[in-house]
Formats: sequence, C-alpha cells, structure tokens
Amino acid sequence: MRLGKLVSPHLPNAVVAAAIFTLYNTYTGDIADPVKIGIEFIFYVTVIFIGFVVITPILNKAFSSVTT
Repeated sequence: MRLGKLVSPHLPNAVVAAAIFTLYNTYTGDIADPVKIGIEFIFYVTVIFIGFVVITPILNKAFSSVTT
C-alpha cells in the first residue's frame, strides 16, 4: 500500500482528535508547560494515527466478510 493513500485519510482525523485531547488536558489543568503540551500533542497524534492504521484494515475485513 502506498504511503500517501495510507496517510491521507487517517492523519487529519488523528490531528483533530489529538487537538481535542490536548485542549481538554490544558483546560483541566493537567498540563501547563508549553513543551509538555507539544510533546503530548505529538504523542497523541502518533498513537491515534497508528491506531487508525491498524484498526481500519481489521474492521474492513471483519465487515466485508459479513453477509446479509
């Protein structure tokens, strides 16, 4: 699978989800240091993106095998 086709549908969703998590943590006071905010944002983007890349093919295979 080409990298562009893999990245394009999942990366924007991962960035939005990571921004929501980071903003929530900043709002609740869990993080206040700008460096820690940046590190957590990058961590969230990476983990959520990997989750999307791993889970999407599994779900596609599971739902394509279901017959109605």
